[in-house]
Amino acid sequence: MAKPKLYTKQGTDKAIAKAIEPLATKEDLARASAGGKVDLGEYVKRTDLAPLATRADLAGYATRQQVAELPSRADLAGYATKSDVAGVARTSDLTGLATKAELTGLATKADVAGVAHTSDLTGLATKAELTEAMKRVGITVCSTEAEAQSLPDGTLYFLVSGVAPAPSPTPGPAPAAGPTLVASAAGQVVGQTVTIKVDGKAGDKIVIGLNEKAQGTPANLTVPQGWDQIVAPYWVGTMRAVVITGPWAPTVTLTLSQNAEIGWAAASIRGASTIKAGDVKKRQAPPTETTTCTAPALAGAGVVLGFAFERTSAVESSEQVTVSAGWEKLAFASQEGLNYQTVTLARRTGSQPADLVVTYPNPQGSNGLAVQVIAHA
Repeated sequence: MAKPKLYTKQGTDKAIAKAIEPLATKEDLARASAGGKVDLGEYVKRTDLAPLATRADLAGYATRQQVAELPSRADLAGYATKSDVAGVARTSDLTGLATKAELTGLATKADVAGVAHTSDLTGLATKAELTEAMKRVGITVCSTEAEAQSLPDGTLYFLVSGVAPAPSPTPGPAPAAGPTLVASAAGQVVGQTVTIKVDGKAGDKIVIGLNEKAQGTPANLTVPQGWDQIVAPYWVGTMRAVVITGPWAPTVTLTLSQNAEIGWAAASIRGASTIKAGDVKKRQAPPTETTTCTAPALAGAGVVLGFAFERTSAVESSEQVTVSAGWEKLAFASQEGLNYQTVTLARRTGSQPADLVVTYPNPQGSNGLAVQVIAHA
């Protein structure tokens, strides 16, 4: 038994004071009984507790410990939803379908694309029916060549061959329809050599028209070996023009006997065997011309080109120089400084012979002539 604890009078008073310290004092009780108010500001009101859940409200909810092992919303982010798998086949849907291994060796859709369907064969005779029909008209069906050779002379027979007929040879490329224009170019030069570059390839032909300023001593052209001069140097007014043709080369260099001012235009043609020139008409020839140069029509099948040569000190540009209907302007050697001579190159677009009429912005009654050339297959 615990030993009793004795207090002095002073200690007893202290213990009693400590025990009753949290209790209302006489002054508190006196103030309450006298109708005074106690400060309840620190106490919770009943209305403050109204929105809070009661113990009964929380009875059906899981505790923090109970949901600790369950996945969170972030854990489910990468998983398929119910809508994601709406059209996906279930295991039960695959029951009875062939596996990849079971389909190995079977024909694909492409393999049977040209094979007749059963419906396509409706109404056709069977092998037995065909054999019987041939027998009725005296034709014997033989499966082998030996069987056919054993038949009496004069016997009509039908040999069933299992050998497929030899395939027809693949046709080669269709022959070219005729000569075709490949490319064209034009330019100006001052000097004793003229360098010309036009697109093409080996076997093509090239035709070149040159227009030089006339001099007291002509700058004669040295025609390259293997080339033809189809329009001889034609002197009119203060200009002289010539047309030559030969085999295409990546670079064609022409040499003159002395320096000269020269305008040129050229075209490359594929599939031509010969190139010939038509009649030359100068401006002074009837009917006389001042703002035009006319190349007389040239008949024949092939590529038809027209050259118009002019020389004037009046300023004129390519946009101001036009060609008549049925023709397409291919190239134009424009004036450069004191190089007044120009060359217009055009192609006939129609199938019927037609004059080429080149119209200039300035009247000039002396320096001008034109000619057509044709490339035959």
